[in-house]
Amino acid sequence: MRMLKICHYYVTLRCNDTCEFCDLWRGSEDRENRESGDLGMLESIRRLGIKHLNITGGEPLLREDLPEILQRARGLGFFISLTTNGILYPEKARLISGLVDRIYFSVDYPIAEEHNRSRGEDCFHQVIQAIKLARELGEKPVIFYTITRDSVRFLPEMIDLAEKLRVSIYLNPVYDNFGTQGFAAETLAYIKYFFRRKSVILNLTALEFIKAGGNRVLYPRCRAKQTTITVMPDGSRAEPCFFNPGGQQGKEPVCSSCMRWPYMLPSLASGIDKYFWLNLFSEGVNQYKRRKNS
Repeated sequence: MRMLKICHYYVTLRCNDTCEFCDLWRGSEDRENRESGDLGMLESIRRLGIKHLNITGGEPLLREDLPEILQRARGLGFFISLTTNGILYPEKARLISGLVDRIYFSVDYPIAEEHNRSRGEDCFHQVIQAIKLARELGEKPVIFYTITRDSVRFLPEMIDLAEKLRVSIYLNPVYDNFGTQGFAAETLAYIKYFFRRKSVILNLTALEFIKAGGNRVLYPRCRAKQTTITVMPDGSRAEPCFFNPGGQQGKEPVCSSCMRWPYMLPSLASGIDKYFWLNLFSEGVNQYKRRKNS
């Protein structure tokens, strides 16, 4: 258990976006989404040595008791990150102010029409205003930029937008886009080029793993069960991961070519190989940038 690094807490499976690269919302009507108010499991997870609590979903701000969850987690000493589409942030901002160490705001394109098309909602100006509000409240907002084969065309403009807003931008290569998540070698080199920008947060390990074709079921690199804990909205755990509950780690059909970074990056950070060292280098540079940008 000493390898455990992070807890992914899916506080809700509900979402108010219909993103083109995510299918979670597509099954929301058929999926039970009981949300437990029993937060005792946070204490047991903290006792395991987990320090990083990643609040995710669905859209976390749809969870009515989110402030209570964050207050409990803060009291237990977690480092807390949260990813949101920003739509509800102005309404909930002051309720969660000071309770999150890092807030990631999802922005897919630097152009309103393209972002709204990608999200299936008219929300570009809302997320930009949400980022500005977060800065005003003294939070540490980060643009979470999911790079697809289409949106990579706008990478320089996205970085310019982040610098205009005076925030960092996290480059997240899409990992589950209906079989089209891969990138050509030239595109990966193009993405890597922007790692030198001071506002850009990028784990180079992801680019290298994409080159290798992701996880191989015969010789899996996945270590999700050893490096992560996944908590569902009802308080239960999904092992080894959200996408493969109850299956063999790294060996199921869903694990073939897996590049689901919430699980693969912690996996690649364990075990001494080229991915371990590249992750160590990337995180060192990223930590330096965060300190400079804060």
